[in-house]
Amino acid sequence: MPLFNNTSKPVATFRAKGLLLAASVIFIALYGSMSQAAGFREMATKGMQFGVWYPTDTAGVKQRLGPFETTISKDAPVRTGKHPIVLFSHGNGGRYRNHYLTAQELADAGYIVIAPNHQADYLVGSRKTTAALDHRYLELELSLNAIRSNPDFSAHIASGPVHGVGYSLGGATIMLAAGAEYDSKITTQHCKENDVQDAAFCEIPGFIFRMIQSFRSDANLRPTSDSFRNEPIVTGKAVVIAPVYQGLNVKSGLSLIDLTVIAITGDTIAQPRFHAEQLAQDARTNIPSLLKSVPGHHYAFISPFPKWLTDQQNIPVAKDPVGFDRLAFLVAVNEMILGALSATSR
Repeated sequence: MPLFNNTSKPVATFRAKGLLLAASVIFIALYGSMSQAAGFREMATKGMQFGVWYPTDTAGVKQRLGPFETTISKDAPVRTGKHPIVLFSHGNGGRYRNHYLTAQELADAGYIVIAPNHQADYLVGSRKTTAALDHRYLELELSLNAIRSNPDFSAHIASGPVHGVGYSLGGATIMLAAGAEYDSKITTQHCKENDVQDAAFCEIPGFIFRMIQSFRSDANLRPTSDSFRNEPIVTGKAVVIAPVYQGLNVKSGLSLIDLTVIAITGDTIAQPRFHAEQLAQDARTNIPSLLKSVPGHHYAFISPFPKWLTDQQNIPVAKDPVGFDRLAFLVAVNEMILGALSATSR
């Protein structure tokens, strides 16, 4: 079974220029002026965990979120008013906290960001891939329903559509949540034709990776056929970054206002020609779809890990090519995300 892969791979050395150099200057200016008005709460529902970032008027406090040092207002009250929801999906084998910089930016801009920890990723690439992908959708749905029924949040949710943001396999998850169909025959056919050219997507995961992932909590998967389409819960704007695409049918059934696909030009994991570019092209038959690109590598969208941790452990997804500025990259991508969510519909 082909792998929807977000595991560690060596990154070719390159030097990002132009946009990232300019973004470095922007980042310094923005970092000093951030209001840090992001509330944060860790929550659970029906055995699955999720994080929520949201607007608040409570001053942030510097504290740890996993290995990351961040400034948040943990468990603070939600800012008065109505705020739109963004469902947020991380990549294969990741965690929501790895994207805290992006989530805080969205919360600071006025969004309630709901981000589950996807539990069944250790099954992606096995014979249960279809059920694992369906479970990702279910986790988004469960966390969304939990926030809608929570009295601390329910009075502050804006009427109107739910938006979505996803990275790598999370991009596919957001598309599934927007009404895309998954069909395992599409991945099988793609990998028969492109197993060498798209090897990072098509390869079978190694035993060691499976063993490591298996220590995660067992997910309670529901019966799922090899082809499925769920009721759309992302019905507003969607932004997907370095998305995994092969296996999806987006030419009909989408319930989005519009879609922005951000390709990473140096991505060797979810190669743009097979994934981001193809997704944007196919979606245009159904909805307004825009393709953007930014120089970088596949794991650049993960928040930088602290030096004390990378000094102690070999973390492949934390590594950047010489001269690459991950913070500047994130500033550029976050601006694209916020711009796409706030833009007038195309």
